[in-house]
Amino acid sequence: MPCKAIAKKLKGEIKKFYMTTGTHDMVMLLDVPDDEAAAKFALSIGSGGNVRTTTLKAFPEKHYREIIASLA
Repeated sequence: MPCKAIAKKLKGEIKKFYMTTGTHDMVMLLDVPDDEAAAKFALSIGSGGNVRTTTLKAFPEKHYREIIASLA
């Protein structure tokens, strides 16, 4: 199943997709409802054996400012 279809099935969307040079061949910005959906996406595309994934969780500015403020 294509990546866009997998994302849609998980109620998400591929926002950006780049072919890159260097350590990684591609970078994708995926917007999904939660971490479980992100894990399902990574497992789905990796299950074919020809893709290795590295995930990175990003916090929007408002959220990371709330996290920082809670430390004070």
